[in-house]
Amino acid sequence: MSTTLSSPDQAGSMPEVLQRGSGGDESVAAETVLDILSDDYAQRIVEVLASQPAPAATIVEQLDASRPTVYRRLNSLEAAGIVESTVALDPDGHHRKRFHLIVENIGFQLDTDGISITLSE
Repeated sequence: MSTTLSSPDQAGSMPEVLQRGSGGDESVAAETVLDILSDDYAQRIVEVLASQPAPAATIVEQLDASRPTVYRRLNSLEAAGIVESTVALDPDGHHRKRFHLIVENIGFQLDTDGISITLSE
């Protein structure tokens, strides 16, 4: 599956560009995705999750970052449709939220109409 995101048109209006999730009612602009991916922590989280799904605690340890910093970036990545979370029951009985990438490729294109981003699963 592939989703294309676009920047605002010449009039400056922001098109609905990304629809994901069970309700399919969330939209994300190309600039939002670029802003999220310009953040060093978000980039490092994507790198960690590229190898395998992980709970936030594991990401915190691997990045040597604070828990709030990691959760803020995970929430942004999830809202942008790049990361998804699932809840699983651990053998010790605790519920654990695991995060994983839901895109394999992110393509960027710049032309006279602005920036477009393609997320491919």
